[in-house]
Amino acid sequence: MQLRDLSPVLSASGPFVTVLVGAESAVEQAADRYEMAWKAMVQQLEQQGVAEPVREAILAARGEHADGEARLVIASVPDAQVVLSEPVSTRPATDTVTVGALPDLLPLVTDVTTRVPHVVVHADHTGADVEAYLDAGELAEEVTVKGRTVHLRKVKGGGWAHHRYQHTAENQWRENAKEIRETAMDLAELIGAELIIGVGDERELTFVKEGLAQPWDTRWVEIPGGRSRDGSEQLIPTRVRETVALHTATETLTLLAEYAQERGQSKRACDGVPAVVEALRKAQVQTLLVTTGADQSAQLWFGEDPSQIGMTADEVTGLGATSPQQGPLVSVLLRAAIATGADLQLVPHQSEQAPDGGVGAILRYSDDSTATS
Repeated sequence: MQLRDLSPVLSASGPFVTVLVGAESAVEQAADRYEMAWKAMVQQLEQQGVAEPVREAILAARGEHADGEARLVIASVPDAQVVLSEPVSTRPATDTVTVGALPDLLPLVTDVTTRVPHVVVHADHTGADVEAYLDAGELAEEVTVKGRTVHLRKVKGGGWAHHRYQHTAENQWRENAKEIRETAMDLAELIGAELIIGVGDERELTFVKEGLAQPWDTRWVEIPGGRSRDGSEQLIPTRVRETVALHTATETLTLLAEYAQERGQSKRACDGVPAVVEALRKAQVQTLLVTTGADQSAQLWFGEDPSQIGMTADEVTGLGATSPQQGPLVSVLLRAAIATGADLQLVPHQSEQAPDGGVGAILRYSDDSTATS
């Protein structure tokens, strides 16, 4: 899923009911527990005055307990229609339900923007198992490459026969590597991989790496381990997760460094709620930065069009809105960012380079009205 895929949710009629229910698959009676959690949620919706057709629609969209760590369901109250039902890879501390003028997309947006699609290549001289993951543990595709193996016979005294066999074997390994490489690049293209992680025979991985095309040649990483996944290489999944986590941390630090540089030069960055609001009105935001310390209780005004946002109702009316409403600051900003094609990055508020006021933006272009002083 991409952020732009959420656009139909933004065009639905509000108010909305947003339900987030956690799921556990590695516990006894996981399915029964999941059903009980949803029944409790439906009772809570009834206590909040949510109409029965809406409750029934939400319950019908709950999915299976094994679909993910949680399920996010959003329903339009006027239409009694579910506008979104998606698994989420992070289980919440508590199940939540909100009823408001805007849907609460933050759990899903957080999930989507922190995913690191990657390909893992388990290779040896006989072939490879090539796996494509949308995120840690979420296998999207798996292909087994069965190459040919040339077995070397020990020739007494070496000589020309030994060199001939050695040359033949190396040629075959290179042919195997070519098929492995093409499979890995095809899967990487399919899922938009940020990493291709090689594990297994060092020489075969060298052959695989040699012919990688751009941009995959710069996204290649190798980790220790073998091809076998029968329990003898239990550390491989941990090493893959560590590699992905390091990539995520590095990307975040790089983005924050870019933001700090642009902000320091008063160019393609803005800082704080008023400046970000103004930039979103102009569809000027390239990447919206939201810190983990952003005020979840703060409110903003918004209109029918996602770009109609402001600090006051009068501001939004001045932009052409006929019925200004208030909504949670983060939800209003997310709605405007998704509608204008901006990316989103969640960043730790503890970083010295994090934006003030919990929000900031890297801009597509700069002008005097949105550049900070």
